[in-house]
Amino acid sequence: MDKLRTCFFTGHRKLANNKIDIIREKLAENIENLIIKYDVKNFIAGGAIGFDTMAAEAVIEMRKKYPHIKLILYIPCYGQSKKWTDNQKYKYRIILSKADEVIYVTEKEYSEECMQLRNMKMIRDSSFCIAFCLLSNSGTGLTLRNAEAVGIDIINIADKIYEN
Repeated sequence: MDKLRTCFFTGHRKLANNKIDIIREKLAENIENLIIKYDVKNFIAGGAIGFDTMAAEAVIEMRKKYPHIKLILYIPCYGQSKKWTDNQKYKYRIILSKADEVIYVTEKEYSEECMQLRNMKMIRDSSFCIAFCLLSNSGTGLTLRNAEAVGIDIINIADKIYEN
């Protein structure tokens, strides 16, 4: 995979219902901008609920216009969806079926460690990040600090939505 043409997503699991449409809109805008301006072809989603799901769905939708782009899922561990709702599991199965590649980062069961290993692998394999981060004291916040430390170009769409 070409790191210079790769973007990963990171964001919170819980998103405000009244912001869902604007988050989707900003996601699509920024994905398309990376495709056009920087020839980004690979988009890595971490397979979690919330922003990760929304980002994966946005890439799937964007492939209608840009069929050459790829959705790659970095799944942190087996059984991560065990405690999800039926609706969350249904969306997850659809995303898994439409991904171009699915990589399990560890063979362990769900833990904080497997999430961190997944996040570090996304950082190592990417040059860009589209994030939705409101809380710097969170797993997403830590991921962004780690990405920033190695020079990843970060777009935090939460900044654009909550700038007022």
